[in-house]
Amino acid sequence: MADIDWDAAIAALHAGEIPCSGGERRVLELSSSLAGGTLIDLRDAVTGLDDANIALLVTAILHAAGKRPESSGY
Repeated sequence: MADIDWDAAIAALHAGEIPCSGGERRVLELSSSLAGGTLIDLRDAVTGLDDANIALLVTAILHAAGKRPESSGY
């Protein structure tokens, strides 16, 4: 088991304490939003994601909604 303090992670990200690329920043923000409920601008967060990360995001959204990829056709 792991426990992530999403608020602290996002605060560190915005303070420049986590060196990362723009794509990595977006994935962290999206993960924090889904798992921790932090507020993000979805339009800004998904713009620029590559196909692989968009596929992972769709899978994560389906999982958060209680769906499994094999049962949803994705």
